[in-house]
Amino acid sequence: MPLAASLLKNRRAALWDGLLVAVGVLFIGFTFHAYRSFEPSSQPGGARLSISASEADGRIASAKAYLTSHPDSFQAWSELAVASYEKGPDHYVDAMNALNKARDLGATDDRLFYYAGVMYDALGLPDYAIHELERYLRHDPANYDAQLRLANVWFKQKNYDQAQVLYRQALKYWPRDPTVWFNAAIVNEQKGDLKEAERDLDETQKLAGHLPPGGYFAEGELSRLKGDENAAIAAYQQEISAHPEYLPALEALETAWKRKNDFRQAREIHKQIMDLKRIAPLPAHG
Repeated sequence: MPLAASLLKNRRAALWDGLLVAVGVLFIGFTFHAYRSFEPSSQPGGARLSISASEADGRIASAKAYLTSHPDSFQAWSELAVASYEKGPDHYVDAMNALNKARDLGATDDRLFYYAGVMYDALGLPDYAIHELERYLRHDPANYDAQLRLANVWFKQKNYDQAQVLYRQALKYWPRDPTVWFNAAIVNEQKGDLKEAERDLDETQKLAGHLPPGGYFAEGELSRLKGDENAAIAAYQQEISAHPEYLPALEALETAWKRKNDFRQAREIHKQIMDLKRIAPLPAHG
């Protein structure tokens, strides 16, 4: 049965909440290095399929034309799925329907697990995303993209134990990757492993030379959890100085001033928050 109804119904669930959005745990939003392209080819060194919208449209049209006379071709359904995937999140429902059709007809390419995992995550179906990404990693356990995506899905599900396991594993593969260290810091912070989180943030800054958006906010949260209110305020202010529209830091700073009974400063920050919320654009789907 087509997935359109159930996937579109759940699409808003793909929007992240609270800390995860703010801190930018998804490695896609925090890239210190030249981003490692995912390589779905089964051959060593195979390049990721990355095509223009017009080329994707051409492949979609070609696959559909072939399917009119060969409706049971799993290769054509696979081509239709991947070309639709390359068109982006607005086409993921069509891509998933084609991908499932290809599988029903016998497609076994392990790359399809990866594509399905990415799309299920974007469409707000994390259990399906976890299942598909785990299946892909059984074929390619050291794949950077798939491993971090899976860890991030577990994080969004608030299963910090599973996320921590994956990030620790990732650090064995990529010990000098600041993206992995930063994500590990956020997971450890959520688990209450404050010393590990501090170490991870220090390593992030040492390797990258700076923290990503949300990094000083994370430092502020660690200070708050340790009971050092002044250090927390200083870190929140540093985040706001670098990123004036970083809402979680503003909200944390307002609360911190209230805890210190400095209601004048709390009101000033509250005004900034209200001004920001009035002009903030609606988040994009997917």
